Amino acid sequence: MKKNTIPIVAGLLATTLLQAEGTIASDVNVTQQPIIIKTVRGIMGENNPIEHAKGQLRTGYITFKEDGGERNSGYALGGHYHFDSKRWYGLEIGLSAYTVLNLGINQNPNHINSDFFDAEGDSFVALTEAYLDGKWGKTEIKLGRQILNTPHADSDDIRMMSNYFEAYTITNSDIDSLILSAGLIEKMAGWENGIDSRKFVDVGKTLGSGKIDGIYYASALYEGIENLSLSLWYYRYTDIADVIYAEAGYAVAFSEQTSLTLGLQYDASSQTGDALLGEQDANTYGVSIEFVEEGLGLHILAAYNRDTGNTGATGLSLGGGPFFTSMEDQTLDAISSAGEAWMLGAGYHFKTIGIEGLNTGIAYGNFTADDASLYETREIDALIEYRPNKMLALTFAYANIKDKIKPDGDYDQFRMVANYNF
Repeated sequence: MKKNTIPIVAGLLATTLLQAEGTIASDVNVTQQPIIIKTVRGIMGENNPIEHAKGQLRTGYITFKEDGGERNSGYALGGHYHFDSKRWYGLEIGLSAYTVLNLGINQNPNHINSDFFDAEGDSFVALTEAYLDGKWGKTEIKLGRQILNTPHADSDDIRMMSNYFEAYTITNSDIDSLILSAGLIEKMAGWENGIDSRKFVDVGKTLGSGKIDGIYYASALYEGIENLSLSLWYYRYTDIADVIYAEAGYAVAFSEQTSLTLGLQYDASSQTGDALLGEQDANTYGVSIEFVEEGLGLHILAAYNRDTGNTGATGLSLGGGPFFTSMEDQTLDAISSAGEAWMLGAGYHFKTIGIEGLNTGIAYGNFTADDASLYETREIDALIEYRPNKMLALTFAYANIKDKIKPDGDYDQFRMVANYNF
């Protein structure tokens, strides 16, 4: 879903920055480890489920300036606390609360960056998780406010508060190497809900269609073939669209330190029911290639996406979205017509020269409509992350966007987020 600021660079930086799972990852164990097709946005936005009692303190700074406009900024302090009860006959209760404080340091109230705060640019407190979770054998059911990480609905944790969902989900892994899941998503809170971060808003209103009956989804993840991961997702956006997403990942290890990962993806949408958002005709293909040489601390990634549909890549994602070429700001769906995107990047971790926890990355991306007079941008992203231990993480991210169509359309953004876990 396109907001005033959106995704982070596909792949490359991701691998150096965090060793985390992407769209085809799962919390359910299978016979082999999932092959992860990494994107910078997906890695930076990951929000892992929390067990028992755990908290986090977070502070952040963000600044944004467009050519010819005033710079807007935000300074914030916040955090969250999460609690899971003991299981009783397979059932447990999970709760979490999030607090964000607008520090307002040397800040013009007319130029506040709203990404960190509520609809009025103010501090807030929100009950972000309140769920009942049941586990019986290899089946798990979760009902209520919770974190989701699926291709078209994800936490995207790159601001002060990530995205949360009011949903009803079920997951089963009784069949060896196969994970099946289904769910209904009704509401969304967080920095990308488009209305008010602290409120759980009907997903139809978030998408701009008005209230709907929700988003139904079903998925299958198969890990039964060595070095290969396959996933298939179906979403039913009530009276808006049907969406199908498929992803494959294949990994080859040349040695203990050298590997190559290939990712393929397909995403399609078509309007359905009352078609509240009009025609939906996406037909998107993607490929990602990542080369890793751990001995040198080097990760290199290239990704390409193309959409041939009448309305361009689907903009129905609740979060960062699944596209391999997604960057800190630009995504394929921003084109709003048939077009293509490509990106190249490299990451380096300083562990190889004795500096533990320090990682850097840089990437370049280009987004162009088939009719280049309608849309053409390029983006350069730079990222530094320092994780000296499991408790502390400090991230600096800079994005520079050049609009080749609008004379005053260039802009840049910088953000810093520091987390302390306890």
